[in-house]
Amino acid sequence: MKVLWQQILGILLVLLIALGISAYRLSSYMQNQIFLSRQTQLINYGQNIVSNNFTRDDLERASLLLASENIEIQVYLSDGRIIYPTYDQRYNSNLSEENLELIRNGSTLGLSSTQRYVDTGEVVEMATVFIPITYTGGEFPAGFVSLGAPLEQLNEQVQSMQNNIFIAMGIASVFGILLGVISAVFQTRKIKRLQRATRQIAQGNYDIQIDVRGHDELGALARDFQEMAVSLGRSQKEIKRQENLRRQFMMDAAHEMRTPLTTMSGLLEGLIYDMIPENQKQRSLELISKETQRLTRLVNENLDYEKIRSNEIVLKQQTIDGKKLILQIQQQLQAKAAEKGNTIEVDVPDNLVIWADYDRIVQILINLVTNAIQFTDNGKVVIRGKQLEQTSQIEVIDNGIGIDQDQLESIWERFYKVDVSRKNTKFGESGIGLAVVQSLVEAHGGSITVESEVDKGSTFKVTLPLNKAE
Repeated sequence: MKVLWQQILGILLVLLIALGISAYRLSSYMQNQIFLSRQTQLINYGQNIVSNNFTRDDLERASLLLASENIEIQVYLSDGRIIYPTYDQRYNSNLSEENLELIRNGSTLGLSSTQRYVDTGEVVEMATVFIPITYTGGEFPAGFVSLGAPLEQLNEQVQSMQNNIFIAMGIASVFGILLGVISAVFQTRKIKRLQRATRQIAQGNYDIQIDVRGHDELGALARDFQEMAVSLGRSQKEIKRQENLRRQFMMDAAHEMRTPLTTMSGLLEGLIYDMIPENQKQRSLELISKETQRLTRLVNENLDYEKIRSNEIVLKQQTIDGKKLILQIQQQLQAKAAEKGNTIEVDVPDNLVIWADYDRIVQILINLVTNAIQFTDNGKVVIRGKQLEQTSQIEVIDNGIGIDQDQLESIWERFYKVDVSRKNTKFGESGIGLAVVQSLVEAHGGSITVESEVDKGSTFKVTLPLNKAE
């Protein structure tokens, strides 16, 4: 069954049950009020008659006055025999001995249904009250007075009241059902919009716009659904980007390996067939050794990267003298910097302490400084250290070619090159170094950031936490 009809039937069922219970309770209450009002009226009339030490003439006048309301007055002896307006005992009270005893004791009997003979000889159902005569010495002896009104009149009032209630219930039902249907249609439209959006997402269309207005649960669901669609769209784009990176990685890895393999293959073939002059053989062997080392470094870097990502490496962290370490890096790379006309400057306080794995922090810094040298000509590379309360910071600053803002997020990916024209430099740049650096820094629980401007240089900042125990 469709949701619309389920909602309409549910609203209709609840509405009819609620209105039915309300109508029943209201009808019962109004019926009691009608009977209570008549009872109070008849008792007041009877008490006014009894309290005035009435005579037969008084009863005649009162009967004439109450005839317009069809109220009958009758007087009985204490044993229930009638003495007014007739002595015909067919019109006696027909009360039980228990009720007669209550009246003798001065109690008024409330409204009850009794059968009374009228002057025409017919038996009429009357709603009657009985008021005791509490004094003696009057024209009438001790007994009681009854005042009764035709029960049919009360039933007609009750029926009229019930008819009005049923009419009101019908009108309320119509309006309730109409409002329920409108509400159900409105809610169902929201659900259908979500259903259509779901189909579009299932077909791969994540660029959808849903009406997210409304403060009810469906409005919240629509907002969550819109956020999900946006998130799925971003995820799909990221999946495509990663797939492109995977293909690019395979091509770059093949290229990086093919270049030294081609060189090595050509040189080996020349040596085998004695095609290389004797004075060039030593140089050829050195070149083969160099290319072999390059391949080994490339494989090791990839293995390192995968081990770091898989948390397979074990860091042996220790407290390291930061200034001493950075001075060693300066001395180690000063010759490479000089080949490109660069200088390496160190700005490190004496109290700089680094909590890290010694070999890995050396690997991190050599990668960063080597990159700075590679992309700087006749410039300056500065290694700056800062000791903070809970962390150590090392910055590698150069004034080289810089990095475009669009490329900053991509430099951490394997085989990504800022300057693709420098694939085969003497530094053996493979484009995987920064990916390894980032993974190693994060393995230490630290972070690495970069700020750069084209033709003005770059600043790489490494932040490492200190030893908590110390």
